[in-house]
Amino acid sequence: MKRSITQLLLALSLVSATTTIGLSQDGGKTDSPAASQNGAPQAAPQAAPPSDFPDLTIPEKADAAALQSIVAKAKQARPTNGEQYKAQQTAIKTASAKLMQMLKKDSSGYQQAEVDSITASVSLLTFFNEKDQATLITQLTDFLKGRKQLSMQDVQTGMMAAGMLELQPQKQPAHSVYSVLDELLKPDKRPEMQSLRLHIQASIRRLEMLGRKFEFEAKSIDGKSLKTDDFAGKYVLVSFFASWSKPSIAELTLVKTHYEKYAAKGLVVVGVCMDENRTDLDNILKQTPLPWPVVHDNAANVLGRFQLKYGIASLPTGLLLNKEGTVISLEARNDELTRLMQMLFDAPTPAAAPDPSKTTSSASNDAAKPKQ
Repeated sequence: MKRSITQLLLALSLVSATTTIGLSQDGGKTDSPAASQNGAPQAAPQAAPPSDFPDLTIPEKADAAALQSIVAKAKQARPTNGEQYKAQQTAIKTASAKLMQMLKKDSSGYQQAEVDSITASVSLLTFFNEKDQATLITQLTDFLKGRKQLSMQDVQTGMMAAGMLELQPQKQPAHSVYSVLDELLKPDKRPEMQSLRLHIQASIRRLEMLGRKFEFEAKSIDGKSLKTDDFAGKYVLVSFFASWSKPSIAELTLVKTHYEKYAAKGLVVVGVCMDENRTDLDNILKQTPLPWPVVHDNAANVLGRFQLKYGIASLPTGLLLNKEGTVISLEARNDELTRLMQMLFDAPTPAAAPDPSKTTSSASNDAAKPKQ
């Protein structure tokens, strides 16, 4: 299924509408910026006049040097809209594929072209149909398995692909990519790779929650015990937030609006704050008082925190449970939360009663029948 360019850029940058959470080996929070084409962290594209976007046309008879120049120019480009973004990634993909046909497989140039081709293809993933997506996933998997040792860029490319696949209704393709990365990183002793593996394993757990009962047991900040079964017969929204994530704080206002509208119809909200310090949580509650129970996710044993247990990789995150406590949405936030609330609680407008004066006559009905 193709997604809008807004969703595409969200998946790639994860900075404009969400805050991405990196998981270090000790479970702490680290910055996790999007990967650039050369493996270095890259900020979200900055606005620029359309005239600043370069011409990335590939000459029909371009030699290796010309193709490498186009790839380098495309990597430096800063697209400001969907068409420019697609042109940028298509140029990298096409030029890199041509380079692979020209260069020797054991050369560094070939290896870089292969990485660039895969990375650009992944970046274009949401423009592909299901068949082409499946083909790319196979190519990506073969590429990762064929590497003697995964580089940071290799892992980031795989994680970007899985993250974009998570936007699709079917989560199995994303789960498959995450699982390949997890298996390949298992014997890797480098600390930075094990930190990434924690993130990957958490993402796998998150995907596996969908369609399963949400196992939740905690104490709210006012000392009240909370568990899933306490809310049987009600829809439950578990909303994660933190002071260092402005999007998640903004999301609380939307959640509050829905709670005020639908609490009487059976909506329950449980807030989970991921701040380390209680002072930060208290400051949030002073500015935005919340009428629902709040849990402070700052257990001394970081492996026991909900962040790791439920694979909360970005904020805001909202998990929606049905009346039996089963997770029915991993993406209950922003516009999707509004859609879900309307679907669950707003009764459809009843059809108007038929007007007898406008009822079709029997003569008209007969006229519509085929002759015997």
